[in-house]
Amino acid sequence: MEFEEMQKIWYEQTGETMYAINESALHKSISRKKAAAGKRINLVEIMLMIINSTVSVILFTDAILDKEGPWDYAGATIMALTVVFLIYFRNKRKAKENTFDRSMMGELDHAIANSDSMVQIATIMIYYYLIPVGIYTLSKMLYFGADFEKWLLIIGMFALAFFLVRWEREAMHIPRKRNLIALKKRLIEE
Repeated sequence: MEFEEMQKIWYEQTGETMYAINESALHKSISRKKAAAGKRINLVEIMLMIINSTVSVILFTDAILDKEGPWDYAGATIMALTVVFLIYFRNKRKAKENTFDRSMMGELDHAIANSDSMVQIATIMIYYYLIPVGIYTLSKMLYFGADFEKWLLIIGMFALAFFLVRWEREAMHIPRKRNLIALKKRLIEE
């Protein structure tokens, strides 16, 4: 909560300065945090679905035209399955949105749930997306052969993606969720 959103009160009995929370400003702040969290998770889900759908179509087209065997079909299937999973994850999250009441605490719970979804999707990206796609890519390179520079580039790109997604989760999404939970605890205590 910003200091400007607090009101100074003079406590007559002890002659001390006290502070009171401006509830309207706090509710607006929570509503902004909920909206920002909702926009972030929506953007991530939609962009992942678009990217994976595009890659899946390209790999299916490549498999049909080049007839390289099961490799392109396997890659296209992996990408298509990630889109199906993302649609399921999104629908489940969207259905849960209707369970939050529109009070200040309900909106705070909604913001926490959206932040939790961002943490979950970052975790899923690491363990259930990057690793299987990496194994598929490296297996295909091993099967068809690739020069040393390509190996370095692909391994470097997957390592970079792994560390960036992990950093984003640890540096941005988890602290944001912790801050929202801490705010909820402070409000419950008062």
